[in-house]
Amino acid sequence: MTVIKRSQKDSTADLIAAIEVLIPLLRDQKETEAVDQLSEAATKLRAVKPLSESHKAAVAEVVDAFEGDHELISYTYQRGNGTQWTEVEELSQASARVLSLARRMQ
Repeated sequence: MTVIKRSQKDSTADLIAAIEVLIPLLRDQKETEAVDQLSEAATKLRAVKPLSESHKAAVAEVVDAFEGDHELISYTYQRGNGTQWTEVEELSQASARVLSLARRMQ
């Protein structure tokens, strides 16, 4: 098996894209403050150099949205309801992806 290391620039782009997928789903859940925090973090990630202190702080903001006051981590848990793909599963997948990417970048 070959392990391909990704660059921080690519990982940052993936995290920003994942946040952009998650934000509309959170808006539907009325998570306005969390949406604001994630939007601000994505803006910072676009503007700063990977591995800089500002970059690390922006990634930490993303993780904090899941583990802090907003408790977005509850959306990462799988909820099975059979074979039908619903908004709940979509939200679970999107939130788990954002959290996983951000934790890997910390």
